[in-house]
Order: sequence, then C-alpha cells, then structure tokens
Amino acid sequence: MPSMPSSPAEDAWVDGPTTSVIGIDLGTTNSAIAYVNPDAATDAHTRIGIFDVPQLTGLGEFSRIPVLPSFLYLPGPYDIDPASIRHPWPTAEDRFAGALARDHGAQVPARLVSSAKSWLCHGKVDRHGRILPWGAPQEVAKVSPVEASAAYLTHLRNAWNHAWGDEEEHFLENQQVILTVPASFDEVARELTLEAAGMAGLKDVILLEEPLAAFYSWLMRHEDDWQTVVQPGELILICDVGGGTTDLTLITLNAVDGGSPRFERIAVGDHLILGGDNVDLALARKVEAHWHGSAGGLDTDRWKALCHQCRQAKERILSGQAEGHRVTLTGTGSRLIGGTLAADLDREAVEAIVLEGFFPLTDPAEVPPKAHRAAITEFGLPYESEPAITRHLHRFLMQHATDVAEAVGKPVPLPDRVLFNGGALKPEIIQNRIVDNLVHAFGGNGAKRPYILENPNHDTAVALGATYYGLVKIGRGVRVGSGSPRAYYLGVGRTEQTAAPSSKEAICLIERGLEEGSPIDLSKRTFMVLANQPVQFELFSSSYRSGDATGNVIGVDDSLTALPPLQTVIQYGKKGLKTKIPVRIEGHYTELGTLSLWCRSETSQHRWQLQFQLRDTAGVADVREQTVLDQALVQEAREAIIHAFQNSAQEPLNGLVKRICGIADLPRDDWPLSFIRELSDTILSQTAARSRSAVHEARWMNLLGFCLRPGFGDAMDEQRVKQVWRLFNPGAVHPKQAQVKSEWWIMWRRIAGGLNPGQQRQLSQALGTLRQPGKNGKIKLPLQQQLELWMAVGNLERLYVKDKVKWGRILLSQMQTGAARHQLVWALSRLGARELLYGPVDRVIPAQTVSMWIDALLGKNWDASKMLVGALVRMARKTGDRTRDLGPDVIRRIIDWLPDGGDGNDARRFLEDVIPMEQQEEQAVFGESLPAGLLFHESQ
Repeated sequence: MPSMPSSPAEDAWVDGPTTSVIGIDLGTTNSAIAYVNPDAATDAHTRIGIFDVPQLTGLGEFSRIPVLPSFLYLPGPYDIDPASIRHPWPTAEDRFAGALARDHGAQVPARLVSSAKSWLCHGKVDRHGRILPWGAPQEVAKVSPVEASAAYLTHLRNAWNHAWGDEEEHFLENQQVILTVPASFDEVARELTLEAAGMAGLKDVILLEEPLAAFYSWLMRHEDDWQTVVQPGELILICDVGGGTTDLTLITLNAVDGGSPRFERIAVGDHLILGGDNVDLALARKVEAHWHGSAGGLDTDRWKALCHQCRQAKERILSGQAEGHRVTLTGTGSRLIGGTLAADLDREAVEAIVLEGFFPLTDPAEVPPKAHRAAITEFGLPYESEPAITRHLHRFLMQHATDVAEAVGKPVPLPDRVLFNGGALKPEIIQNRIVDNLVHAFGGNGAKRPYILENPNHDTAVALGATYYGLVKIGRGVRVGSGSPRAYYLGVGRTEQTAAPSSKEAICLIERGLEEGSPIDLSKRTFMVLANQPVQFELFSSSYRSGDATGNVIGVDDSLTALPPLQTVIQYGKKGLKTKIPVRIEGHYTELGTLSLWCRSETSQHRWQLQFQLRDTAGVADVREQTVLDQALVQEAREAIIHAFQNSAQEPLNGLVKRICGIADLPRDDWPLSFIRELSDTILSQTAARSRSAVHEARWMNLLGFCLRPGFGDAMDEQRVKQVWRLFNPGAVHPKQAQVKSEWWIMWRRIAGGLNPGQQRQLSQALGTLRQPGKNGKIKLPLQQQLELWMAVGNLERLYVKDKVKWGRILLSQMQTGAARHQLVWALSRLGARELLYGPVDRVIPAQTVSMWIDALLGKNWDASKMLVGALVRMARKTGDRTRDLGPDVIRRIIDWLPDGGDGNDARRFLEDVIPMEQQEEQAVFGESLPAGLLFHESQ
C-alpha cells in the first residue's frame, strides 16, 4: 500500500480534486486513516493508501507508523519534560496520544486513558463526565469518554493537515470522511461518536459499520475476481473481535435476474463488550494468582501495569515473535528491589487461556446463554459475564437460522466463507479454532469446512474498507446492500376503549436492510398527538426480528430493545391550550445512518421535528407491570384526591390513603407504577391546596413523594419532577410547622433519583445550611428532623464524590457522640455504597475512604444487628471492579466480625462473590418500599 508522502509535493495526488475520500477506523486499541483520490482511483487496490501517522514514539522522538494506538496520556506537573513531548503542530494541552502514550502509560497507568471506545457505549456512566482514567487519583485531570475519542480524532486531523502545509483545500475537515463504528453500537453511542468527531473539527462525516468496512477491504482487493471466489447463495460470516468489542455479521451473494449478483447483509449481532482486553485480564489474573495464591492481591495501579505487560506478552507470543515473555513488576517505595515480582508466560499457557477460556468448542445441542451485561469487572466496564466468544457466535447463528434459511435456503446456518478481522483474531490458531467450532457445532457428517477469506492486515483493514465504501457511494466499486442493521419501531397507543391497557404496540419505522438515504413512508396512517404539553415517543429497535415492513404494527415484547425515548413539547397555537392534533409521521433514514422524524399537522401547515433525547440512561429502571387497574377505579381514586384537597376541612385528608386502598383493593405498598403516577398527576394539579393549612401541605407532600418515588421509572417522570422542582426555591408555604418541615425533606428524599446532579448538589447545600450548629455548638433541629435530613443526603447518589466524602465525615463525627440511630448508619452506607441504586458508577467514593469509615464503625462496641450487617454489606460488597472493591484485609476483618449463621452467612456471600442486586435488596437500600413492578437491576 502506498503511504502518505513526507511532503505533499512528493505525490501527484496533490493535483487531485478538492474533496477526497478519507476512511477512519476509530478503534479500541488502534486507530487508522486511509485515503483515496477518486479521480485517480482507476484501480482501488493500488490507489487507496494508508496514511502513516506522525506521533511520539519516544521522548523527543517523532515517527510515522501505520496506526495511532488509541491511548491518551495525561502528564503530571513533574512527570515529563514538556520539551520532550512537543508536537510539530500547535496543541492546546500537554496530553498526547499514540505509541509513546501507550508505552509510557504502561509504567504510569494512573495517567493512561485506554478503551475509551468501550466507555463510549457504557450506559451506566456519564459519558460526558471526566471519569478517565478509571480509578485515577484526584490529582489527575481526567477526561470524558467523548473527549478521549475526540482527542484521537484531533491527532489524526492535525497530523493529516500538517502534511499538507497551508493547502487548506486538502485539510481533513474539507474532505469526505467515512468514520467506522461497531455494527452493534446503539443510537446513543453512534451520536456520541459523531459528537466526538464534531469536537475534533470534522463535520461532514458518514458512519459505517466496522464488519462491513472489513468486508469492503476484501472486495477492494478482489474487485476483478470476487465472482470466482464467492458464488451466489453462499453464506459469509464476518467475525470482528478487536480490543474491546465483538461484532458479528452475516452476508450473502444474491443472484439478480438480468444483472450482476448483489451482496446483501442478512444479520448483525448484539453489542458485546468482549475482546482482546478480556484476554489480557485473564492472563493477568493467572500471573497474579501465581504471585499471591489468588486474585486480588495487587493494588489498582500495579494491576493496570500488569495488564499492560500481559497484553505485550500476548501479542509477542501469539504473533510468533517469541515463545515466552517475562512479566516484571518493580517494587514501590522502600521495597523497590525486594518488592519486585516476576513471572514467565510461555506459549502453552497463553494458548490454553485463550483457546479454552475464550474460544472453546461448543456442544451442538447446547443453548448458549443470552448475552447480558451484568459482569462489571476490573476496570469498571460492563464486560460480558460469558467470556467464550464461540458461545456468543453459536447463539448468534442459532438466533438467525430462520433468516439464513429464508435468504439462502440453508437448513443449517453453517457459513461457507469466514472473514476474520480485529487484533484479537490475527493468530491463525484462533481463526482455525473458530472454524473448527463452526464445523463441530453446525457441520454434522460430511459438512464442507468454511473457507477463510484472507485479510493481510487486521490493523488497517477497516480504514481501507471505509475508504473503498466512499468510492462505492459515488458509483466506483462493488456495493454491499447493507442498509440499517436493525429495525426501528415507534410506540403507539390506541384510542379505542376496547384496547387492552396492558398491551403495548409499536409501528415499524425502519425495516431491516433499509438503505441509507431512504424516506420513511407512513402516509397511509394518521396519528393523534397531544399539543402544548410534554409528550414522549417510545422508540424500540431489534437486530434479529425479520419480516417487519415499514408501517406494520406489532406487539411490544422481548424481541424489541427499548431506546432512549423522543421527548418534546409540540407547540401549537398562540394561547398554548392543551389539545389533540391529527398528524402524519414523516421520516428519513439519513446518509449518516441515523433516524430523522417529523410530525406534520393534518389541519394546518405546522411541522415539528422529533429529535432523540440522548439523556444519560444510567439509572433507568425496568418496569414490569403486574397489576393494571380498571380506568374507572383510577378515576374514582383521582376524584377522592381532588375532593380531599379542595375541601377546607381536614377530615377528608385523614382517611385519604385508606380510601384509595379500598378503591384499588390493594394495600398502599402494592399500588402499581402506572396507578401511582396517575395519582401523582392529580396531586400536582392540586398544588395550590398547600396554602389551605399546614395539614393540607404536609399531606400533599407526603402523598406526592410516595406516588412519585423514586423520581424515575415512568416515561413522563422527568416532566413531573421538573414541576416539583419549581417549588424548591420558594420553599414550603408553612415552613415553621414541624410536620411540614419533616414532610418537605421526606418528599425530596423519595424523588431524589429524578433530580439531575446540579439539583442534587443544590439540595445538598440547602441541607448543609440547615445543619449549621448554633452558638452553643449544637444543631438547632429536632432529632427526628435531623434523621430525615440525613436520609435525604444518603439518597443523593449523583452528588460529586468530594461532596459525598464530606458528608460521610460529618456523619461519622456525629455518630461518635453516642449510640448511632439506624437512619444514620443507613445514610452512611448509602454514601459509601459500592453498588449504587440508580446513580452512575463514576460517583462511587474511593475504596480507601470507605475502608476508613468501616474501621471507624467496627471500632465501636456495637452489636451485630441486622441493620449494621446490611450497612457493612452495602459498603463492602464485591463488584468485580478493583477500583471500587475493598482490599482483602478489610474484607477479612468484616467477615471475622460477622455473626455465625443467619444474617452473617448471607452477608459473607456478598463479600466473597459478585452477586447482582436483587429486588428485596433494592427495597432495603432505598429505605422503604418501591413501586410494585419497578426493578433497578435484573436478577441473574
């Protein structure tokens, strides 16, 4: 492949067109950039080139290599001489990406950002938050996953532009850029990738799925002879396993009457955060166990350094560069020499871990487990709990057996051809093991062994294929009919009273395989939308439903995956009155592979765009409605609320909850989510009733907090919490009444999960002001109000870590004055919890801080009550993430302290093994019952 010349003047490509085609592979481990001049690309194979990326390869050393390692180093104030990391182009930051970042960062892992791409699709963290490097100390100026991704793209842009001098017409931002993403990236991750590209100054960007790009790179090399290699009706598997993700795609070559055969994509696999990084972790665990007898003996920094060394060992051994590799960790502090650890990894050990752990032979009769993301391990990422890639492949092929039968007529989904891509699949021994397993699982007697399509360079194939795709888009190459890798659906409701309220339906917007740039025609259907009030449009996707055409209405079931909804207000008319408007839905599946939707009024010229609300999905709960009440009963309960609050007398309020229980024929704790949210809407409509009396206000806050708890779970909770938040600054109407004061903070504690980080911090600051001691050094508030305030603090999971630490210290100091109330211990355990109920995992306080809290608790002469045992479990439970997990010495001390039998035995399980949180735990963690059917975590 030709490389970008040292000077643009050295290549005739300079005289080409202003707009050229650039393919960028933004990889988990390596990024690459390829290019082509469309006018000169008479032979794509020889004209598409790889741009050798200038980057720091040593201190003061700048070199050009084919890839940019996707690592970002964040230097400390006395870490590196700034002159030795100076770039030939202006940079705003000292941080740098590439080979030196990777190699130097392996020695100083607390300042090394890696696997940013995996974090980009991690829905349980704030992907705009400065959380990387994960687990780094406070003095490190962290970056967000989006910012780290943008840093790699910025380096590529600066390097490319620098090669062109002052010829701005050739700058990267002025070219046609094809940027690749995993085919299994959801809509949110795709949009975040585009956002990172925008931060890097790249605006005209088209997204392309990586497995498809890998296949285009094969087509690029076989433009003239692909028809002699692949025959119509053959099934092609693309297996792409990189550093952080596994992507699976099926393609076939269809015969076309009167024309050339056409490649068509059949299926795309689920998103799997599973790849070479997991192999590195497995090797590191083996070495650590050799040193310490079991896993968990190394601190976070040394563990990260070990993982980087194991990656180097794996790459050298599996590539054939060496038969073995010595892994060495130097000591720290005064034990610099004596604390040095060393171990040897040889080919036999590495191959055993890789083949048996990640690529075992699967039983043809087994039903592989469904992919899920419960196993958060080592570095905070939601890796798949099932590490065997061959089992995921087995499940993928079984899942799409019907699609394969319909597309190519094969009764068994055994591929005819396999294209391997990604750094993890470079070794031939792994490729052969996967093919062996395909034959073992699906071949049967006499089956023909799948043929491996050659891929000479796994590191740059995706970038080359992306560039070739750019040529295809202008009619210069062999096209694969790809279109959307999944179908998309819009949730719809029925206006007929006969429709069962529990049945959800959705209309197909984008059928699988719809080509980019296609319009979405729903002209034959009319919808009604609510104007001048918050509305939500539910969106779903499916990567394996087949046969659904645009306009089809289907039932919502497990075959659909819920996406972040479209939330908006349809503004209509000058008066802003709530009304219903008949509309038609217009749509477009854009060239970027994203969904654009519009509502067009049937009675006017109005047209409204519906845009994705890409809010943080961390904490979004699963709702499994088990009880649905008759609408007449719901209305009766609403009327009882209105009657009670509109009456000046207090008597109707006294028995209101009991009256609603009688109407629903359910105890209060069993009221389902849909019911209590309708009640909360009615209560909010009676906000003015708070002024009638202190009793009215106290009952209003108590019932609203109960019906709106925990602040999320229903589609419209964001809007409801916004309404309540408007009351925060004005405060209570009767602030001097003791019951009103207590109910005020109980209400905010109950709905705190619906408050954003800024609102939670504002609430925290207000609570801190209330707790200021008087002149005598004592808190002015009565004890019961203090306890309510502390429980409110404990439920603020989105607070900054530094704020949680501050509150914990204050709480511990208060406990030292006497016997601790159970509310105080509960609040401390919520602040120090290892597994949050709804908050993002980047808001978990450091393990070292919690260890000191636990030492303080165990240092008191308290009985091992169920309350205290539960609190210790919350602060010390094992998550599998070394950054959050406590050290073995602390865990052993807790285990020794626990009572024998009963609660003690149950507690030990959570301290020794990673056990997902279950529903009964959620109730205890929240501090009271949760709405029936609302689950924060899916039990395994």
